[in-house]
Amino acid sequence: MLPHRPQVNVALLGFGNVARAFVRFIEANALTINIRIRGVADSSGGFLLNETSVLAGIVAHKESGRVLSGFASNPSILSIGEFIRALPSAGISVLVESLPTNIFNGEPALSLITAALAQGTNVVTVDKGPLVHGSEGLNAAAARGRARFGFSGTTGVSIPDELATDRVLEIRGVLNGTTNYILSEMQQHQRSFVEALATAQDEGIAEPDPTLDVEGWDTASKILILANLLMGANARLAEVSRTGIGLQTESLIRIAAESDRVVRLVGRARMWQGRVRVSVAPKLVRPDSPFYSVSGTSKAAVFRTEKKGEVLALGKSGRDAISETIVDDIVSIAFKV
Repeated sequence: MLPHRPQVNVALLGFGNVARAFVRFIEANALTINIRIRGVADSSGGFLLNETSVLAGIVAHKESGRVLSGFASNPSILSIGEFIRALPSAGISVLVESLPTNIFNGEPALSLITAALAQGTNVVTVDKGPLVHGSEGLNAAAARGRARFGFSGTTGVSIPDELATDRVLEIRGVLNGTTNYILSEMQQHQRSFVEALATAQDEGIAEPDPTLDVEGWDTASKILILANLLMGANARLAEVSRTGIGLQTESLIRIAAESDRVVRLVGRARMWQGRVRVSVAPKLVRPDSPFYSVSGTSKAAVFRTEKKGEVLALGKSGRDAISETIVDDIVSIAFKV
């Protein structure tokens, strides 16, 4: 253990795969800060505060397929709202939210983390839904509560620091690791879409229901968050032009192979006729594109700026990668970076 590390008391809202991977990650790695999990809640109605000695038991309980409410519950807390209101008095300064994503209205996470920010509790989220539907309200709540809000895990890639002093004119990104893996399998191993999807599911890369990934919803959410944040798009998810991948992509891959190109699912935000237009579609990518060599579950985005030209950002997929992103956001909050 590293000496003299500042301690940050954290509560977890949601205790699914992401949260449990985060717990394992902070236990297995030497970090610059001591992250102490002092609260856990999930949508089953399980609420625990200041019972860190049972954390390993909670993880094992959930890994066995059981719900948190069946393990233990604080009798003084009857709802997730009460759990959040109890955080300041429990000495917990950061809430890490990883509830199942609802990209269609952002709830219940949107209301819950808005309340946390408004009361002065810092929030780190990996949940795209709240950012897609309520980024302005979340920022306003953070300002009212003088809280900090970290959401690096919602965009697929970290936003480069140099963009803070420049104007972003266009964003293009391969932002979904699942679809990129499927497309890579189809092109590198000549698999059909059905075969590649099955391989991704067998490897635990694709969900049993891959709809949000293969129909482009995940990419649409990520590029929309980036466009609203960096370009002032003020766009809605329903306004995103969206084409995913499927059986129909096989013919596009054949065209790509004939001209030494590859197919990537690309999210794009650009100015068009006086407003920011956001879209997602499979694109033919030439060898001179930075997306050409982005294969497997890797991700990348190119930000075209007014002063610096094109700025490239790379991203990784997987639970360790998202855990590292959560830690980075917590460190930024702790040190007010």
